[in-house]
Amino acid sequence: MKRFAFIPMVVLALFLPPVLQAGTFENTDPDDYKYEAIIHGVPTYGTLYGNSTLYGFCNNGCVLKLIASGQTIQMGPNDHVVINDGTLQRQDD
Repeated sequence: MKRFAFIPMVVLALFLPPVLQAGTFENTDPDDYKYEAIIHGVPTYGTLYGNSTLYGFCNNGCVLKLIASGQTIQMGPNDHVVINDGTLQRQDD
């Protein structure tokens, strides 16, 4: 009977979409930072709290801007962007 339960799971896995690419936005500073993410020309605002990380960020890429400093960085779907000492940096994996 267990064999019959296994077959639908295999069939379902064949029809699931591939895993989406998503970026990571990390803040290694203890301070909070307000940011603007421009996705397809539409600005979105948020706060990245101290010593925290957002996963699945800018799934299709975006322009990321720190509000306080005005610094911007182009973020791709697989990028890992870090705030370190108040500066946006792309982290190499």
